[in-house]
Amino acid sequence: MTDPTESARDDLAFVRALMSESGQVQDSLGQALLAAGLSYGVQCLIQAFLATGIEVPVAVHLTVGILPTVIFLVAIIRITVRERGSSKHSVGTRAINAAFGGGGLAAMTTALIFGFLAFRTQNMGTWLLHPIMICVVQGTIWYIAHAVRRRGLYGLVSAGWFATALVLAALLGMGGPIPVFLLVLAAALLGLMALPGYILMRTAQRQA
Repeated sequence: MTDPTESARDDLAFVRALMSESGQVQDSLGQALLAAGLSYGVQCLIQAFLATGIEVPVAVHLTVGILPTVIFLVAIIRITVRERGSSKHSVGTRAINAAFGGGGLAAMTTALIFGFLAFRTQNMGTWLLHPIMICVVQGTIWYIAHAVRRRGLYGLVSAGWFATALVLAALLGMGGPIPVFLLVLAAALLGLMALPGYILMRTAQRQA
């Protein structure tokens, strides 16, 4: 029979591991979120302007479409190289990292799926389902982070992403203007990704 005292100690040790968080890990996650939110948020703002019908060279559209991803990948590579060889992460940190990593994989996979379907059907509305799905995934990721860390900020961010998904779906369903759709998405990326990333980064740096 299991010793209740030993079991209680094991449970306490697990909870402590779950709730502990390296400042460097929080700093790195914050930097990654800030880079992604700024890169893609500004991209959506520019695309909203271009979607009004203004005529610009094709090179501008290509630059707006590709450059944010290049900037984000450079930031991620830099963060990954810096973290190499760092100390082991806690159970909670690994859980949250896995959630964000899984969200990134989901984003890339669904981008290929919706991109292919939009190309085959020549329907822009099909592609616009992708950012809605990304908002739902982000809401789920932040809910997991809230469940692990029990921090109000994470819960608010999660609710914000779910609300954004509903607003975008309503705009798409009612045939709302594309620029408005992109502006709402830009606001979410800047306010629900870049801003929380900055807060995480600054909090970790103050605790260092």
